[in-house]
Amino acid sequence: MFLYYKLRATFLSYYLLAIAASIIVLSVNGSINIMFNNVGGNGGTALLEMILVTMASMAFLSAALAQLKPLYVFNFFFWGLVFQLVFMILKTSIGV
Repeated sequence: MFLYYKLRATFLSYYLLAIAASIIVLSVNGSINIMFNNVGGNGGTALLEMILVTMASMAFLSAALAQLKPLYVFNFFFWGLVFQLVFMILKTSIGV
């Protein structure tokens, strides 16, 4: 929890800069996720996995563009990043 609060405080204090940096971070992480998904082929499950990873990024982008409260934007960023990282770890380690 300490890491969450420290990251939230930094994100909120540099809000406009953090928005741009977080878009880059989620885009790069999502691209790497999509690359790992396409290594196994383009079957139906790969398409579903790509949709889930893209939706995690889209949730954050829609929150930022809708100009929600900065705390909500951070939560969308944090949980989208966590989802993408967990998904990538699962995909690479056990080949789900």
